[in-house]
Amino acid sequence: MTREEILEFVRRNTTSAMATVEDGSPRVRHMDTPLVDVNGLTFLTGANKSVSRQLTENPEVELCYWSGDEKMQLRIRGRMERLEDETVKRDIVENRFVFLRPVAEKYGWGAFSVFRLRSGEARVWRADDPAGPDETFAF
Repeated sequence: MTREEILEFVRRNTTSAMATVEDGSPRVRHMDTPLVDVNGLTFLTGANKSVSRQLTENPEVELCYWSGDEKMQLRIRGRMERLEDETVKRDIVENRFVFLRPVAEKYGWGAFSVFRLRSGEARVWRADDPAGPDETFAF
């Protein structure tokens, strides 16, 4: 898969299981990917949430996206970077996560943390060939 094919898959299947690390133990939760573009995969969370603290302390992450229609799982591993870009926060809240507008109005833009995965390693598993080879791609 090319980088653009990976990005297209994520655009079609925006919810991932995100694995982080806290005190040496794995933590996982579902996260929507509100911004998918040439810069990578961008996430927004509450600044006071454990996922924000975990990614700040240890930016290593693995994301797992699944499509039942395509019978394909895509895992992407890499290092998140924290963005201090209010424009990105505003774009996500105003255009994608509109349910968070009241939070922004009440607490301001500092209530949110933004993280981006710019690059990493992607692995594909296909249900129509479950014993097939692990396919690995640069992301």
